[in-house]
Amino acid sequence: MAHTPAGVVLTGTQEAWGANGGPGKFWEEKPNAGHAAPSVSYASNAGYSGTPLWKLRAEMEAQVQAAEAAGSSKPRVPDGFVKQRGETNLYWSEKRQLFWKDTDARYYVWDDLAQAHVELHEAGSHDVSVAVGGVCHERATQVKNVIVKDLIKAATAMRLSMDHLDQPCAMYALYDGHRGGAKGNACAEFCAKHLHGKLLPKLAAFRGYWVDDRLKSALRESFEELDASFLEKHLGVNDGCSAAVALLVGDRLVVASIGDIACCACMRSGETVRLARAHAMPDPDAEDDSDDEAEAEEEKPAEAASGSGRAVPWTRSFGDADLKAPSLGAMRLLPTPEVTVLKLDQQHQGFAFVCRALFQSIGRGVAVATVFRRGAGRPRMAAGALIDAAVQYLGQVGQDTGLASVVAFLDIRSDDPSASSSGPPAAKRRKNDEPTQVRLRHILMKHKECKSTVDKVRNRQVRRTRGEAERILRGILEEVEGDSGRKIFTQRCRDLSECQSCLKAGDLAGDVSWVKRGDKKFPEAFETTAFGLKVNQMSDLIDSDQGVHIVLRTA
Repeated sequence: MAHTPAGVVLTGTQEAWGANGGPGKFWEEKPNAGHAAPSVSYASNAGYSGTPLWKLRAEMEAQVQAAEAAGSSKPRVPDGFVKQRGETNLYWSEKRQLFWKDTDARYYVWDDLAQAHVELHEAGSHDVSVAVGGVCHERATQVKNVIVKDLIKAATAMRLSMDHLDQPCAMYALYDGHRGGAKGNACAEFCAKHLHGKLLPKLAAFRGYWVDDRLKSALRESFEELDASFLEKHLGVNDGCSAAVALLVGDRLVVASIGDIACCACMRSGETVRLARAHAMPDPDAEDDSDDEAEAEEEKPAEAASGSGRAVPWTRSFGDADLKAPSLGAMRLLPTPEVTVLKLDQQHQGFAFVCRALFQSIGRGVAVATVFRRGAGRPRMAAGALIDAAVQYLGQVGQDTGLASVVAFLDIRSDDPSASSSGPPAAKRRKNDEPTQVRLRHILMKHKECKSTVDKVRNRQVRRTRGEAERILRGILEEVEGDSGRKIFTQRCRDLSECQSCLKAGDLAGDVSWVKRGDKKFPEAFETTAFGLKVNQMSDLIDSDQGVHIVLRTA
């Protein structure tokens, strides 16, 4: 199978292509309908040469300078651009899929919505760092989470270019299934695997600036197409799922919600703000705040259906084929999400997606705010702490219990150093502040999915699950949080770590010596996290083929 870049999630189509060992074409060109603009399907930027905008601008600036030096009032037409019929100042390049105007020497694309030429957008890089983690309880088979930290790489794997989107550009999703079987939930599995395959081609298709309404429309259409694909490919299957999806584009967070997953933004003041209302009757968030009359009217047909013995309380969901029959009229479930755009600023500490059963059992928004306060920028620890609290309250976890969460900590920088947020950074610091090598200690917990399941320190086979390993390490992080001398870390390393480095004497227990950038001694995720730590700072949970780690930077 072809090599896949780290952090890239493949669609089902690409997996089939890769399994056969051959290239594929993941876009579609349509015949020109006679308009001056090329007719390209909404699912692509077909034919785009991939030349980055900075290079195009550099070429244009060089041509303008050459024209000025030659005493010409107009810049030379860029290579490959041909004058459009009936246009006085508009040129078109088939190779680059761009227009160019000689009046301002700028590049343009055609906007189908505005029915006009709009300027090609040069992506901005916003000083927003995100540390994100998702945890699903191992017995909760109906839930899935998806974390795509770099959508640009994911698009590259699909042979699409999204260099025109502001960065960071990422996607985080949580799917809470219902009506599935003991082996899992077909709807949640399908949505987790295929949503980005619907969304990314839409984002790649238009290379102008993405206003909020266009982003909302792309998510709505992607949800509706995904639901239609699931129903078409899973005839007779009545599995369904709720979903919450966050699309991060620069300093904007676009949240699409369907069903009743709790979506919260956490402020640095300690307040939690609901990002999307639940599509369920009765409204599980009614105690927190009341919806306006228009929203209440919208859900009345669904309420009537719920009261007539319908199988689920939700008014919107993926799947649930038997509840989407046209004969149900206004009472049938809808696949259209509610979409909200949040402009991020330094008051935002982060956001969380939490399955409803989990959210209700832990104390709702108050508990989420507490976990953010105690999580210290460690999202996997925070997400797992929510689940630990629910398990303690519920006592027993069934396969249909929605125990999963996605937690993200934000670090939004300012040009004013005094305005920076307190506490440890959520992700790696600026490159010019980063060291070339760091010294580390760690605690390793193995599990059944490791490359080697033998604890060489104690010469025994490891039989614990990944979830059990993570719970042990979360407990250690809680213990060492207030121990600035790291004596507890040393003791727990000797008692529990399954790396032979725990046998080193004194405060060297768990020491892995100096780690340099790019020396391949540890996996990329391990190195990235380690170089983002301050001296004497503990990391979040880190996965490797050896198990799950927590890392302490000592120098």
